[in-house]
Amino acid sequence: MSTPVQIPQPLRAIFLDLDGVMADFHRPVVELFGEDPDALDEAAWAEVGEWGLSIDKGDFWGRIQAEGAEWWSTLPKLPWADRLAAACRAACPQVIVLTTPGPFAESAAGKYQWIQDELDGMRSLIGSPKDVCSAPGHVLIDDRAGYRERWEAAGGTLLSLRRPWNPTGVSAEAIIEALEALQR
Repeated sequence: MSTPVQIPQPLRAIFLDLDGVMADFHRPVVELFGEDPDALDEAAWAEVGEWGLSIDKGDFWGRIQAEGAEWWSTLPKLPWADRLAAACRAACPQVIVLTTPGPFAESAAGKYQWIQDELDGMRSLIGSPKDVCSAPGHVLIDDRAGYRERWEAAGGTLLSLRRPWNPTGVSAEAIIEALEALQR
């Protein structure tokens, strides 16, 4: 039985992470490094999600940077992304993409373009640290549970999305259903 998703009331703002929540960053990374994403088991995906692939972090980011802003702007949309965005917009007037860029300008530029193209120009903040946006009534939907302590210490609620690298999170479907229930 899954843990019910608790949405605070009043809900003042929803912040959506981009990579791993709305955009598929991980499959393209695996492909970029010459691996077959369909051949990876769940344990291997968990390593990819935690910056695995046995690649030095400098080599990792350097290879992605060499692909340019277009690599980021053409990441595939995750299957639940449109429904999650719609549920967020219906539940709260303040929905903002909150994403941390890679350590180079091409990442921020490509992420900005992705948001314009795929999320109809949804409001966005591209930077770090995320917890500066936390406050009571603010929800962050993120695929990294590691943000929980700082986000919640500042008064917000973190909805941790289940991914192979975050098995204790909740499903996208459960988050969507909780947001849709606010409209009933």
